[in-house]
Order: sequence, then structure tokens, then C-alpha cells
Amino acid sequence: MGSSGSGNFSDYSGKQKTESGNDSSGGSSGSDKCSEAFTASLEDVASHDFYKNHGAPPPVGTPLTVGIKGRIIAVAGTESVGSIPTRLNYLAGCLRDGFTYTGVVTASSNGSHPQVQADFVVK
Repeated sequence: MGSSGSGNFSDYSGKQKTESGNDSSGGSSGSDKCSEAFTASLEDVASHDFYKNHGAPPPVGTPLTVGIKGRIIAVAGTESVGSIPTRLNYLAGCLRDGFTYTGVVTASSNGSHPQVQADFVVK
């Protein structure tokens, strides 16, 4: 079965379940996920601005940032590149708390299903 959310970060309460089953948010869970680097395979690349404007995903080495446009997205300059996977929706709270993320395209492929892989760190 699939998930029942809309794909927007508003589906995410900002709270995570700890091993004991209690809700926690931010750094109170013992580890501050907002401060951790992450890798993501971007979703819906063909429907984002970069692909629409250039007919191809950005090449390896392209600098990226993370922003919000309905969903959490990766951005190259002023063009959206792809959606960050919903498993990383906790980043919405991190962004609201003032964290910023920079990244770089580490893999890029074009074709019937364009793909972009990227690594991100806290700025």
C-alpha cells in the first residue's frame, strides 16, 4: 500500500516518533537531523523548471540549494530542479528554523525518465 499524504510538507507534523514511541521534534530526540548532511535522488525532474527550460537535467557539478515551493525542492540558481523525497520532509521544519542547505549534482542522466542525484550539507 502507498502513503496517504498529498506530497506537501504540510502533511508532516514536524514530530518524529522516538524508539519509546513518544513524539519528539528538532534536537530533543538526541540527534539533530537538521545538522546532518544528506544524499537524495530527486523526484519529478522532468516537471521542474530546469528540465523544462533546458531539455535536460543539470550536469554533474551544478551547485544546488534547498527551498520550498509546495514541496521541498532542489534549486539551481533560480530554477527548480526536482523534489526532495518525502522521507526528508523533516527539512521543512529545519528550513523554518533557519537552517540552509547547499549541495551539488553528483549524478545526472537524461532520457525517458531524467534523474538527478545530489549531496547536500548544512551551510
